[in-house]
Amino acid sequence: MSGWKYGWVLALMSVAAFTANAAQAPADPELLNRAQAWLQQGQGLTAYGLLEPHESELAGLPAYDYLLGQAALAAKQPTRAALAFERCLAVDPVNGLCRLGMARAHIALSEVESARLELNTISSSAPPESVQNAVANYLGLLSNAQQADQDSRLSSYIEVGVGYDSNINSATSLSNMALPAFGGAVFSLSRDGRKQGSGLNRAAFNLRYSAPLAKNWRYLLETNIAATGNWAKHDYNTLVSDVAAGVERQADRHKFSAKLQAQNYALGGHSYRNTVGLLGQYAYSVSDRSQFSAFAQTSRLNYPDYKLRNANRYTGGVSWSQALINDRAVAYASLYGGRESSVHGAAPEDFKYRFSGMRMGGLYLFTPRLKLEAGVGAERRTYSGSDVLFQTRRRETLYDGYLGLDYSISRKLSLRPQYRFTHSDSNIPLRDFQRHVITMNLRYELF
Repeated sequence: MSGWKYGWVLALMSVAAFTANAAQAPADPELLNRAQAWLQQGQGLTAYGLLEPHESELAGLPAYDYLLGQAALAAKQPTRAALAFERCLAVDPVNGLCRLGMARAHIALSEVESARLELNTISSSAPPESVQNAVANYLGLLSNAQQADQDSRLSSYIEVGVGYDSNINSATSLSNMALPAFGGAVFSLSRDGRKQGSGLNRAAFNLRYSAPLAKNWRYLLETNIAATGNWAKHDYNTLVSDVAAGVERQADRHKFSAKLQAQNYALGGHSYRNTVGLLGQYAYSVSDRSQFSAFAQTSRLNYPDYKLRNANRYTGGVSWSQALINDRAVAYASLYGGRESSVHGAAPEDFKYRFSGMRMGGLYLFTPRLKLEAGVGAERRTYSGSDVLFQTRRRETLYDGYLGLDYSISRKLSLRPQYRFTHSDSNIPLRDFQRHVITMNLRYELF
């Protein structure tokens, strides 16, 4: 009998006799029996909770590591599963069941080549027919996954909505203020200089396209157009158009992307700001429920009617996302920072500033049709020079938050009410304001 065939016999015997093995370890001899029973009942999370606390004392026992790996897979912890199967194979290299478990862990971690190598190794060992069938199924899954990665993908939607904006010009609510530049004299603000509320209409269009370039490489293209029309005053109507194109590479649990970005921001029917830049992102899937990511971005901002405001902006940050509550919820948190520097030497010093911030939020799936989304953020800005009118260095903290529902009326149509809040807490009275925006939106998925 070959070593591999003998290994399958030993592996199958070990599953039937793991109680005897457990008796040799300093643990409850019924532990593995109970864990096996939970696994057979489809209660992998319970089995994992039972086995995991004993890892320090039982790690290295093949029967324990095999069951821990199976339970970890069922509990959606493929990284922990891979570690358990690695220990099993280190002690018993010809343990076919542990090697099959390792292949499953590689699949769960999107490590396609590693999974294929394990499955081919198992297939060449003349395993039992039931194992041969499992290997064939897993190889089929890998082939389907690779074929799916070679297809072109296109999605698009349109969205329309109505609502109310309490401060369309992001202005202070004060009607007068003292200006240190004029010896503390009190000046009154015109109506246009104070906050103005208005009902609004909005419309948006989004299109995303990706296509394979080579193995593990994809081409990415995305464009967005969003327009807001205010009922009370058209001078603050906005039209934002942006496009991004780049490439993405997926390598097992790692994903890299680089994009060129361009945006035009029109205010009151005139081009207010043009932005071009480069964005680089890296994401690492710690498990199928957790992801770490980092990004770096550089942008050039051009103001056609006020060239002294032209600037370079540099931003970098990290984030973490986590699936929760049996994957019914996702939470995220991010930290970022950077600076914005004027291009022209004649620009006032108070045009330059550094910033740092954090964001957190998430979503919760109440039912297959109803989803809740929420998030909050804070950004601290410190400017380089003194404000001309207020004779002090400008400092402010921007707070924002949003709360929204997503209700699917049909497969393509959804209703999306949303509330957004912004507060600029500034030591410059002209820059201190609050803003509330409530909208009711209807989205239609074109394809």
